[in-house]
Amino acid sequence: MEFSEKIEQLKERAIGLKDSLQTEEATKNALVMPFLNALGYDVFNPLEVVPEFIADSRLKKDEKVDYAVMKDGKPIILIECKKVDNDKLDVKKHAGQLFKYFTACKAKFIILTNGIVYKFFSDIEETNVLDKDPFFTFNLFEYKENQLETLAEFCKENFDLEKAYSNAGDLKYIRQFEEVIESEYRNPSDDFVRYLLDKSEIYDGVKTAKVIEKHRKTTVEAFNLFMSKVMKTSLDFSLTAKQEEKENKNQVVTTLEELEGYAIVKSILNGCIDLNRVTYRDNASYCNVLLDDNIRKTICRLYFNRNQKYLSYIKEGKEEKVPLNSLNDIYNFANILKSKVNEILNVSVR
Repeated sequence: MEFSEKIEQLKERAIGLKDSLQTEEATKNALVMPFLNALGYDVFNPLEVVPEFIADSRLKKDEKVDYAVMKDGKPIILIECKKVDNDKLDVKKHAGQLFKYFTACKAKFIILTNGIVYKFFSDIEETNVLDKDPFFTFNLFEYKENQLETLAEFCKENFDLEKAYSNAGDLKYIRQFEEVIESEYRNPSDDFVRYLLDKSEIYDGVKTAKVIEKHRKTTVEAFNLFMSKVMKTSLDFSLTAKQEEKENKNQVVTTLEELEGYAIVKSILNGCIDLNRVTYRDNASYCNVLLDDNIRKTICRLYFNRNQKYLSYIKEGKEEKVPLNSLNDIYNFANILKSKVNEILNVSVR
């Protein structure tokens, strides 16, 4: 069985068992041990996995970490478990405990988990001092393909300590860079706007606070346009194959304009929802943009199969249809689309 299939099975198992796991021990038995098994480790072989591993520290003797993954008689990965209902898995709350375990042992990695979320830590910033933040987080209920590839590096058959440690450093910086990029996308700083003005060489005047504020909005619009193009490009790669497949089956063909409109909607929703949950489903009259591929969770509809294009959304039980002069007009309804997603999420929770 492929690793991805094992993780998907574990996900389904966790969904079915989550509400019935009342203790930390139950969480370990039902979810954490199967997780280690999915990584290829024999949880019943003490040469590979040691439960209640003793991690003595100078401050307190007989400190025990829940599991230690072993290699050549030495711990390489420590796992500290909490109850499955510990949804937030507060790192600050458990930082002292993790620090003691990491300091007392020679393992380069320690994982904090509630059986669903797995937070990986190491000493990237300062040797032998556990970092305050994880370099990688894997959520069994919400993961992407690239995250699955990262997790696979910790499988028994793939694990290489030096390579894993090097990649951990890269992941940490990538995550931090991503946070900076997202922050600049949501609220461009003065320095970033000034950098764009300098780099583009289109403004030679003094960059006063008024000029910076004016071009802050321009920066956001440029971000949106860039993301739209990136998403459209990635969709275009598979467009030809999809068109041929649908034509062969005598089905509706999704047009380039519909895919570009779909990409714009996704760019608007970036940061509001996991974009993997946003899908489209086409039919003869319009293209549905959905949440979780569920027709009852329609975000909007794209009426592009005519000269006058429209965007529609459901408001108070009725369909509101607004004309579009160009695809970029979709950005004018960003707040409406974001509110629609929040409305769908709130209804789902209730």
